[in-house]
Amino acid sequence: MPRELTAVCLGGPRAELGETPRVDSRTGKLLWTDITGGLVHVGGVVGDSFELERTLAVEGMAGPVTPLPGEGAGWVMARESELVHLAQDGTRSVLAEPEANRPTAFNDGVADTEGNLWVGSMSRNGAVGQGRLWRFDSSGHGTVALGGIGISNGLDFTADGRSAYYVDTSARTLRHFDIDPRTGIQGSTTLVSFAPETGDPDGLVVDNDGCIWVALWDGWAVHRYSPKGELLDVVQVPAARPTAVALVGNQLVITSCSGWLDEGWEQESPDAGKLFGVNVAVSGPSARPYRGSLKISLQSDQEKKR
Repeated sequence: MPRELTAVCLGGPRAELGETPRVDSRTGKLLWTDITGGLVHVGGVVGDSFELERTLAVEGMAGPVTPLPGEGAGWVMARESELVHLAQDGTRSVLAEPEANRPTAFNDGVADTEGNLWVGSMSRNGAVGQGRLWRFDSSGHGTVALGGIGISNGLDFTADGRSAYYVDTSARTLRHFDIDPRTGIQGSTTLVSFAPETGDPDGLVVDNDGCIWVALWDGWAVHRYSPKGELLDVVQVPAARPTAVALVGNQLVITSCSGWLDEGWEQESPDAGKLFGVNVAVSGPSARPYRGSLKISLQSDQEKKR
């Protein structure tokens, strides 16, 4: 039987669509976004509360934020169709537009153990199969690692860089990727298929034991799976729509959504949109930095045909 835990509200600003929590190893601070609010929140988790230090407004939808190496270097953000450099003061500069002129927007992404940046997109018009998963290498060159995706969502890598776990929410699957750190995906298998009553798989994180925590949108829960797909832990969350997870020390921090809830759910989850947390007795790595060039280039049509 899986272990059962219950998360409590840590507070923080109420997000319409809270997402992509990340611990910045340079500062130890937690960053998380309100996608539709166009906001990046920065603060710290102290005990059972989140202490907000500042909020950066980014205009447009606020996608995943990945640190750059070096104190004060800022972050790379995937924002709508663009990759942008986000400075410490909130100043933004566009690096590239990988999803330009497509009915898509970036949704989630992280850097791997070698410092390559992976970011995935989803359809904005409800059409399945429009999303793509991009990989940007040390030279800043971007290639499409995977196409035909419905909603590209949670992604994280094991400590040795040889495996990754990935969610396509539309397919309702958690997949395992075999990874060559130099070239990318070498193979793929489905680890878990989620029943509709479980909720929709969303963001994820891999802990230091190599297990995978998956937030379940409309599922009021976060599940932890072994590398073989065995359900190990169930965290009950007092919000209908947990969206993503991060490990801050031994505390699992969970973002959530307050938007688009029916009346009954609003009454049952008054803290929806805030942060939740629970001690899970296992830790995880901080967000890995993108170590590639900020002079981004995109794969050519000829490369796409290979």
